[in-house]
Amino acid sequence: MIVRLSGTFEAADLAAFAPALAGLVAADHVVVELSRARLPAPAVLRALTAAHAEAERHGTSVHVTGAGRALRRLLRRQAEDRPAYHEHLADAVEAALTARDARAGRRS
Repeated sequence: MIVRLSGTFEAADLAAFAPALAGLVAADHVVVELSRARLPAPAVLRALTAAHAEAERHGTSVHVTGAGRALRRLLRRQAEDRPAYHEHLADAVEAALTARDARAGRRS
């Protein structure tokens, strides 16, 4: 599943985004595409980190692409407890599909 944000967001806007994203990753592998969004990096990082933790609980994954420089820097700092960042949408989709296929292989 691809979630594409577009527009300008404030920290308060992301309060609703965080639980919605967590609900999506509870059910499927998710790519979050941010190239058309203007977001406060710390607030979106909290939402993405929470989604990553939820994905780990459910055996899914979160992949991020299109982030601005500040968010990319934050995502790369502590990669082990953050979602994976990919420079290109195609790479993020490929990683999500690979993770989904690997999970499906473990269930067989």
